[in-house]
Amino acid sequence: MGENSFVGQGQSSRPSSYHALQLFSMPEEIYDLPMEERRQAVQKLVKSTGPEGFPPKCLTTPSAISWTEEFAVMAAMLVCMGGPLFMFALGLAAVFLGTWREKAAYLLLATVLAIHPLPKAGSALSGKLMKSKLTQWMNKYFSYRILWCDDDVETARRSIPWIGVGPPHGVLPFANMLSIPAINEALGCPFAGAAANVVFKTPGLRYLMAYGCVTADRKDMQKALGRGQCVGILPDGVAGIFRTNKYRELVAMKDRKGLARLALRNGTPLIPVYSFGNTIAFSCWYDRWGILEAISRKLQASFFLYWGRWFLPIPYRVQITMAIGKLIEVPKVENPTSEQIDELHQRMMTEIQTTFDRHKDCIGWGDKVLEFV
Repeated sequence: MGENSFVGQGQSSRPSSYHALQLFSMPEEIYDLPMEERRQAVQKLVKSTGPEGFPPKCLTTPSAISWTEEFAVMAAMLVCMGGPLFMFALGLAAVFLGTWREKAAYLLLATVLAIHPLPKAGSALSGKLMKSKLTQWMNKYFSYRILWCDDDVETARRSIPWIGVGPPHGVLPFANMLSIPAINEALGCPFAGAAANVVFKTPGLRYLMAYGCVTADRKDMQKALGRGQCVGILPDGVAGIFRTNKYRELVAMKDRKGLARLALRNGTPLIPVYSFGNTIAFSCWYDRWGILEAISRKLQASFFLYWGRWFLPIPYRVQITMAIGKLIEVPKVENPTSEQIDELHQRMMTEIQTTFDRHKDCIGWGDKVLEFV
């Protein structure tokens, strides 16, 4: 790509150190400290090892959690994840069995639940939620960890704003959702998640946006980046839901190059990430003929069945881990060529693959294979 070629921070050479931050073990009082003191306190909690990396399966111990904490998380998830299913079933009942008054009541309820105000990214209410007991309990429920190599996290702090690219989607990207409070409050980077427009209007599910999210619309993301806020996005989107596979990790981003184009046009660095556990937090069903996927893409919404514990819309208590890769510097190119877009897109996939392979053994995923489709 000549003078416009992007570069990685050190390319994908063998790391000299590996690091792990177990969010679930962080003391509550840390969140009351000023940010600089908090960073120092967090740094003391980081587990590190040399170039040999963490031993296989050494980071697989689930977090301790009380039954009251676990119940609170399950209740919150039942509201957020059960909301779409409940409103869908209630809507069918109203349409086919309800009176005109009951149909009108359903429409009013659905409208209120879809549009009532929520905290915006960066707001005081959003900040309180990030540091809330519920968030800390969710970290325990999912034994949430962040892994990285060398000084990759410090490089991210120095390079804001950037775009985090963190597949796979799964039924719900819990690793990415929990990364919003983790990156803001533990790592000290201003950060918002990007979600599909329809999520902001989906009863129940939209409450998860209260952590601080922007829409995945290009203009909305550019506004966030323009005010110095980092943005995280799932490159596989709705398509990723329909690639959930219990034997392999399938990431539907091989031909989805819009993010590379956006990064080049804005000269925004990219951080490759892999979200371990997103694909096993729920079980799901969709038809093998691709009918539900086609409908979902057409309507920009997800239509499929999902379930977790006790066949309810409560996620399984699985371990969720976010692995952060090396930042990729991207030059600003107002009109990037197809070659430039392809090269950056391929580099993204290569770095995501590298990040996956470097960290999968220590969390017990050594038998898993990542495949881009």
